[in-house]
Amino acid sequence: MQGKGYRLASSLNPERSAIEDALERARLTYYMPAEFSAVRNRHRKGTYELRRFALLKGYAFVCEIDGAALYRLSKVPGFKGLLTDPYGSPLPISSMDIHHLRMYEANSRAEAQAKVDKLQKADERALREKRKTIIKGARKKLFPGREVRLIWGDKVGRQATVAAWQDHDKVRVILGGLDATEAIVPYEFLKAAE
Repeated sequence: MQGKGYRLASSLNPERSAIEDALERARLTYYMPAEFSAVRNRHRKGTYELRRFALLKGYAFVCEIDGAALYRLSKVPGFKGLLTDPYGSPLPISSMDIHHLRMYEANSRAEAQAKVDKLQKADERALREKRKTIIKGARKKLFPGREVRLIWGDKVGRQATVAAWQDHDKVRVILGGLDATEAIVPYEFLKAAE
């Protein structure tokens, strides 16, 4: 069957195309070979996902083509026609060919998933390295004895003095004023006093 290929509709399951949904509603048994690719998620920065694409764009395999099935098939949105042999009969495909297509699809999914995992780890590693560099710069600016101002949190606007780095990204400060209490805050909450 030749059709529109792989077109996603927002109301559909992302694992299926519009033509697959239409064939299912027509109660036809079909198979649309697909391949998979690792793509960046447009909505969540730094994440990758598997995306499914039609392997044979515009084609799907439909079995059991008799008079009633042919009528239902002709009413499927996106249906353009059947591939036929020289005598006008629907062109059959062997079960071995379908098996090979399914094997290719499974291998494509496995390879794409491995690539997603690799890209995800590389992005996470790059983010960790970037954060280490930022913290290293913050440690140079926010050294013990440095006057700072809290710019975030429940003590915003208060003056303080850096006592020490408590953790990888937290700083122990002594708040200025008569109460002179200690607080442990994330380094992002502090700004060096001018």
